[in-house]
Amino acid sequence: MQTTAHISTAEASLHINHKDTDEGFEDDYPEEFPFWYSFPSGEQHIDRHQQKLLFESSSASKAVFPLDLFLKQRSSVDLRIRNDSTVAFDDNHQSFHNQDSVLHYFVPTTKSEKLLDQYISGVIEAFLDEPAPIYATAVSRTHSLTGKFGGLSIPDGNRSSVADLESYLNHLKLNVIDKSTRTGSSKMIGHMTTALPFFHRPLARLLAALNQNVVKIETASTFTNLERQTLAMLHKAFFGSSDEFYTRYAYAPEYALGVMASGGTIANITALWIARNKALAVNAANGCRGIDKEGYISAMLKYGYKRAVIIGSTLMHYSFKKAADLLGLGEEGLVLIPVDDAFRMRIDVLKAKVEKCVAENTLVIAIVGISGTTETGSIDPLLDIACIAHKYHIHFHVDAAWGGPLIFSPEHSSKLAGISQADTITVDGHKQLYTPMGLGILLAKCPSLVTFIRKTAGYVIRHDSPDLGKFTLEGSRPANVLYLHASLNLLGKQGLGTLMTRSVTVVKQMAVRLNLHPSQSFQTLHEPMSNVLLYRYIPSDLRESIADGTYVPNPEDEDRVSEVTKRLQIYQASCIPSDAVFPEVSTHATDESTNGEAGLHSQQNQLQGGFVSRTRVLFKGFHVNALRVVVANPLTTWRDVEGVISDQLKMGAMIEEEMKREQMVKRVRDMYPMHRPNAVVPDSAKSCTALAACDGTDTCKPDDKIEWWPGWPFDL
Repeated sequence: MQTTAHISTAEASLHINHKDTDEGFEDDYPEEFPFWYSFPSGEQHIDRHQQKLLFESSSASKAVFPLDLFLKQRSSVDLRIRNDSTVAFDDNHQSFHNQDSVLHYFVPTTKSEKLLDQYISGVIEAFLDEPAPIYATAVSRTHSLTGKFGGLSIPDGNRSSVADLESYLNHLKLNVIDKSTRTGSSKMIGHMTTALPFFHRPLARLLAALNQNVVKIETASTFTNLERQTLAMLHKAFFGSSDEFYTRYAYAPEYALGVMASGGTIANITALWIARNKALAVNAANGCRGIDKEGYISAMLKYGYKRAVIIGSTLMHYSFKKAADLLGLGEEGLVLIPVDDAFRMRIDVLKAKVEKCVAENTLVIAIVGISGTTETGSIDPLLDIACIAHKYHIHFHVDAAWGGPLIFSPEHSSKLAGISQADTITVDGHKQLYTPMGLGILLAKCPSLVTFIRKTAGYVIRHDSPDLGKFTLEGSRPANVLYLHASLNLLGKQGLGTLMTRSVTVVKQMAVRLNLHPSQSFQTLHEPMSNVLLYRYIPSDLRESIADGTYVPNPEDEDRVSEVTKRLQIYQASCIPSDAVFPEVSTHATDESTNGEAGLHSQQNQLQGGFVSRTRVLFKGFHVNALRVVVANPLTTWRDVEGVISDQLKMGAMIEEEMKREQMVKRVRDMYPMHRPNAVVPDSAKSCTALAACDGTDTCKPDDKIEWWPGWPFDL
């Protein structure tokens, strides 16, 4: 059988002739090792002759990849893998084909994979390069997309034909890929996602081909050592121990310098699991055999503790709620310390809380410091926290999932002073170490810490084995360490430091831009310590008083500012059409404005299409909504930042007008509830003056002159 594959691209045309896609199949499985299959009627032996019948066809098959159309028209074309002829099978062997032709997907010599790779490469190129909305899905759009995923049953029968593959890929591209969130977009400055170095994409294909499982060395012989090496590299960057230390412990099978996980949540949970088991470990004096053997209640009773808690700031990541729940403390076992105006943990309150816990015989399992809070990017005073933790012999954990890579920036590494005093540190590879999603790291200062959670089994991760699965919460794990190893080696300390310095600089410049914007439309909530910034949109009637410092916060105005800010973020995330027309925006630009500012402030009907996220924090005594900017993408430029600001000025003006109309309608409703059944409108009200003149004061009475517009009354 001959199969001909045509691949056309915009640059070249490639014509490949080769044998059947299962070339070499018989050689891989000689006759002395026959196939055995389980049929409904029992086991069925298929000899070598029958194998040939299963995978041969009486007619030629041709697969055509119209990549030329795809590369020219990108995502607008319906790219297909087409089968121009039908593969025929002898009726006597049709049942065998239906049962067993899925083996086509597993034969490593197939040429179809090369064609599929070129197809996927075209899809990736279009996804990364084609200008498109960010698709940070709003709730309303989520409902509309749900209908595209209606099939909830696994398909019946065999799904191994070319037509099946064609149908699947088309569905995937049109309904999933084309509308996927552009997390790598330079305009996506609202979440902790970023563009990735190009080398990770081919490495992902390599990992899929290798399919290693680093839970045990028997399924990851070399990757187990690669993981240990990579952990040692990061450990040295944060703790800076001696060369002799790493020679002794980096590859010691009974210890580990940390563990890899699927993300920061698992790393944080693992850290507190270690801290709890260490605090309630084997103790000959009180007869405790360890919490891992006796359980929480028995261990607490033998140690004489009434309660156990974890202490951290009010800005702790939500993963600590999960940890407190899983470890038996409950969410009430989290003692939350308030933060100061810079969103950093208040050390005076922390000290008082720890002293109170000690006096009340409450076990403090750990104190958590944060290097780069998720909401504000702030960094707790780690050195002060370390001093308190060490004084009372409490486990000190630092959640540096976001801000940890500041250690590589000469300009900003001093902000992490005290992090080397931590017992454990969480860092996320898929944030600012620029690896694909799904990689968290927990570093342990003392290599023996991981032994407090060691678990073994007879068939795997044996007591004396070098398997890292002995120390991980997760069992089977992919070898994602390859991504981290590549980032550390190819980007290097200097490269990672440069990226961190650049991101922090962009955010600081944005804060200055917002504070000094001629329109006075924005207010920043803090001085950014890293590359996260909170700010809010200010309605026009409050701008002057906030700018000159005479504004006195009050519930009514704060609620209004929060509502405008909330709507602005929702509108910006909802992919508003680029031809939407917005009201004129007064920027109060002066003659001294630069040409660049004049260009920025000129009226534009086109939106730039950026995205920022939203959070809610305590600010000057009020819980307020805030816009949240996160810049980590090396491709984000100042033009992208200015585009976001420009869009928000236009949308903010529109929202202000919208809220004024809503308030006007509300006042009319309160005076004349005509939308209610059987409501009666006084005749005097129908001859009133302009409705807009009603300001809600006593001067606006029902007998004032209001001129009703055509079509009134209507259902409000």
